[in-house]
Amino acid sequence: MYYSITAKKDATIYERSESLNSGLDEILEIQKVVSASNTTDTLNSRILIKFPLGEISRSVVNGSITNATYSLCLYTVQAKGLAYKYGLEAYPVSQSWEMGKGRTQTKKLSNSGALVYEEEGVSWKYRDGKQYFGNTWATESYSPGNTTGSFATVGGGGTWFTGSVNNIAYTCVQDFDYEQTDVKINVTPIVEDWLNGTNPNEGFIVFRKNAHQSHPSDIEANEEKNGRPYGHLQYFSTETHTVYQPKLAITWPNSSFNVGSLSALDIATDNIVYVKNKRKNYNKDSRERFRIVGREKYPTKTYDTVSAELAVKYMPSTSYYAVKDMTTDEIVIPFNTSSTVISCDSQGNYFDLWMKQFYAERRYGFVFKVIDGSLESPTIKRYYNSDYTFKVVR
Repeated sequence: MYYSITAKKDATIYERSESLNSGLDEILEIQKVVSASNTTDTLNSRILIKFPLGEISRSVVNGSITNATYSLCLYTVQAKGLAYKYGLEAYPVSQSWEMGKGRTQTKKLSNSGALVYEEEGVSWKYRDGKQYFGNTWATESYSPGNTTGSFATVGGGGTWFTGSVNNIAYTCVQDFDYEQTDVKINVTPIVEDWLNGTNPNEGFIVFRKNAHQSHPSDIEANEEKNGRPYGHLQYFSTETHTVYQPKLAITWPNSSFNVGSLSALDIATDNIVYVKNKRKNYNKDSRERFRIVGREKYPTKTYDTVSAELAVKYMPSTSYYAVKDMTTDEIVIPFNTSSTVISCDSQGNYFDLWMKQFYAERRYGFVFKVIDGSLESPTIKRYYNSDYTFKVVR
């Protein structure tokens, strides 16, 4: 099963300005400014992002979600001057913070009549704003344990937990090596820790690889503080007016395969795969089961009381579905050998979808992949694009 939720709040914090708030910016940035001498005199930015976990927690408790993998997904606006290889890390934030309503490109009129940036809300130095609350990020280690402060030249930069859960470190890393720049970091140990109540959910902090290392011998590995530029990354934020909002993707195995008295579909022949119980519209809050039928495109004519075109046959257990956005032609739920497996019962093949993850008033379609043989050495692999599309409505 595949499900995703969008973020509740996010912001970029900038080392170059201790109090600048960017809570309403439509982009999030990982930025590094290196001095002309290419020394460790650098200025960086980091991303803070928090997802609401109430629905996920209830689904875990009632058994709807089991053995899940959680991934933090950010979608690229643009990337400039990138190194061939670089890395990003995500940690669980250890202090509360306020998103704020500032923008990096907009100033407001102060009480003195001067134009200034918005300073209320999270920034490099302040968790909740400079003027009204004035609570700063802690620096160095502090109580509770297993926490780290920023080691920047300007105090602040966020605080995060550095311990582990079930002997798995909180450190969640994605390495990029000549790869496209969208982020998909496996953050399972962090989310599981929040769900079991070990630490409060204050969201993720995302920064360059090894940015938590401060000892002089570690500086070369620290992609924030060493003298090498790694380029400029921009991602869509929760404030974007596009379909590329940050997401927390949840995947878990939920397939069941019991063919009963059904006959197998011969994958080697020319077949048609389509949705049987289709509707044009689905309620956004619904959970739906889609019935899938596979049959021969040109069935052999026989003398029988039932048409061969009406006979239900089952596709193999190595059959998968993907969901496509019909406007952008992009896959929004990709094929996965664990979480998008097509199930089977005595009535035929099927899979379930939670519709809340889709954008309302938008059309989606299906792609099916059917494999004959093992995943490692398939004898036949076929793809079927369904003509059927559906819309999610409020």
